[in-house]
Amino acid sequence: MHGVIEKAHRNVEHTKELSSQDINATSTGSVVVNRLVSSVSGITFLGLPAEIYSYGTQIWMFLISAVILGIVMHFVYLPVFHDMQLTSCFSYLELRFDRIVRLTASFVYALSTLFFIPVVIYVPALAFSQVSGVNLHLITPILCVICIFYTTVGGLRAVVWADTIQFLLMLVAIFAIIALGLIDIGGVSEVWTRAQRGGRLIWFDFDPNPTLRTSFWSVTLGLTTNWIVIFGINQACIQRFLAVPTRKAAKNSLKIYIIGLMVINSLACFIGLLVYAKYESCDPVSTQQVKKLDQIVPFYVMDAGGRIPGLPGLFIAGVFSAALSTMSSGLNTLAGTIYEDFIRPCRPHASEQSSSTAMKVIVVFLGFIVIVLVFVVEKLGSIIQMAISCTGVISGSILGMFTMGMVSTRANTKGVVSGVVASISCMITLWISALGKLNYQFLPFRSDGCEEDIFTPSAMNRTTSLVPPTSEEELPFIFRISFMYYALIGVLIFTAVAYPISLLTGGGKVIDQRLLTPFARSKSESKISVQLCVKNGAEQLLNGETKDKP
Repeated sequence: MHGVIEKAHRNVEHTKELSSQDINATSTGSVVVNRLVSSVSGITFLGLPAEIYSYGTQIWMFLISAVILGIVMHFVYLPVFHDMQLTSCFSYLELRFDRIVRLTASFVYALSTLFFIPVVIYVPALAFSQVSGVNLHLITPILCVICIFYTTVGGLRAVVWADTIQFLLMLVAIFAIIALGLIDIGGVSEVWTRAQRGGRLIWFDFDPNPTLRTSFWSVTLGLTTNWIVIFGINQACIQRFLAVPTRKAAKNSLKIYIIGLMVINSLACFIGLLVYAKYESCDPVSTQQVKKLDQIVPFYVMDAGGRIPGLPGLFIAGVFSAALSTMSSGLNTLAGTIYEDFIRPCRPHASEQSSSTAMKVIVVFLGFIVIVLVFVVEKLGSIIQMAISCTGVISGSILGMFTMGMVSTRANTKGVVSGVVASISCMITLWISALGKLNYQFLPFRSDGCEEDIFTPSAMNRTTSLVPPTSEEELPFIFRISFMYYALIGVLIFTAVAYPISLLTGGGKVIDQRLLTPFARSKSESKISVQLCVKNGAEQLLNGETKDKP
């Protein structure tokens, strides 16, 4: 609906308005909400509770990851982007290195987004299938078509306002589920007691074994590396934070965003404890009432809240809203990146209407690719494992490019491109080799409190309770490393290749100290010569993409 209204309000969108001016035309509050809700997908609603239910609360240590993310963004990355006032984070790489690095980064970003969006869409389809019984493969195309429609018709402004409305639905759904669970179980203390009794409260597992699914180290080191890219250094995030007029406002927006990220994800984790407390003595997966653990939350909503009219629908609306917001923002940003970096240089004199049409065609094309990929990701394991591994194989190289560019004056194009190729090649090899073979034992489940009539014949014949199948052949150690470390390994490989090659090929040259993070900048260079150099270089490279510094 909002897409149609925006189309009637404005028939032609400028290409650059899709990337920046549309955001600036929208209120700052809506932009912050948009960034937050785009970061909180259906993975949060279904994946995190299922993770807590199956493996305990160790992943809740993402609170530390969020704090580190805020600190790193505040002191390292955000000052550079805000000082340069670039509407595209990839424009930074062109200024710091050259166009080859920018195109490399754009390609890597496109690959990462296309890996991630199918996972996001799979989640609500899985939930709706559990609640309604409708075939998963029928739901997915319908959901994608709806998202493609309002993204192409209404543009980014429609996406921003639709996300704001969807965010409210998400909050209502979360609090309704939590309130229902607390009333049913008997309060927070009882939930905590049952979780403790079931061994779900795991906070500080300091075992350094890298093959463990989750430990304190895998979350605070591995997940943090991934989060810096997903929630910090990406096109959508930079666009939103630069929509505010001053660096102080941008940093305040960052603080609000980090707090919101921590709160919403923590609420999702608490839902996982609620669900465990509800089924402490009668696990619905053991009785085969639920086919996949990732469907445990929809089952809980139907089981505990089905008697309340509208609650299952509210839950589905929340999950769908989260997925649609992430998919729409991702498609819009990805389409803008592809057009600006790969298509516009081939048609520099295209009219605004022609550019707008091209952008919409790209969104539709990407949407159909996503539909096809959804049928692939459903075979890749649990929701959390899918999401973190799919993004982790690419995140390391993206983080490496920006970090090396901002902290090192010796990095150059040959080193950076070599590092990207090495990192992605190694990580995709690692990921594919371990695909379907990383099986982790669940924490114990109980079914001794179930009534006999709910057991299916096959469930009664089970000799074990939900122990994932193990491979007959022992995987080599390198392939058994937890998927939580993929992003960290990727950035280490990138650095190990990029820096030495940069040194061996003559090092690099920084034309403007603002391209470096504040603590890496030289204080001795002439500000006048730097400003003149950058003014001329930026105008030629960005073709008007830079904005006047406030």
